[in-house]
Amino acid sequence: MQNGVSDYSYTIFATHMEKLTELVTLYPNVKVLHFQVNVKNGRLDFQFRLMDGPHDVPYYGLLLAGVAGLPDSVIEVASNITTKIMKKEALRMEENCIQYHPFWLDYRLLQRLICLKYSNQDQDGILKALQNLKESYINGKLSG
Repeated sequence: MQNGVSDYSYTIFATHMEKLTELVTLYPNVKVLHFQVNVKNGRLDFQFRLMDGPHDVPYYGLLLAGVAGLPDSVIEVASNITTKIMKKEALRMEENCIQYHPFWLDYRLLQRLICLKYSNQDQDGILKALQNLKESYINGKLSG
């Protein structure tokens, strides 16, 4: 797939793997489209309209399995596996937030310092803003 993306070949690829939509950020020649699907009362409602960008339909595969007539027992097992995977993913995301929080604080601090540098505040205003920044940084409370 990497070769097809890098050499500008035309390809149509259908998948329900959201991770592949990230190729748009890596390759300017990749375009992601989707067919509009809505969920009404736990059922898929296909609109048959081609739309730009990715489209996230939670548990699409499980809903589609029901439409395809797979046995409820199979869908239940798949649902349990999906729940376990989602819990692991949520835990991983939480760990990443904890791991990268210091970098995020540094980034927010630098943003604020740059804004202060180009602000029209007088010296007293800048000193007060710097003191507030220092307290916020020490307390880990720099907000977006």
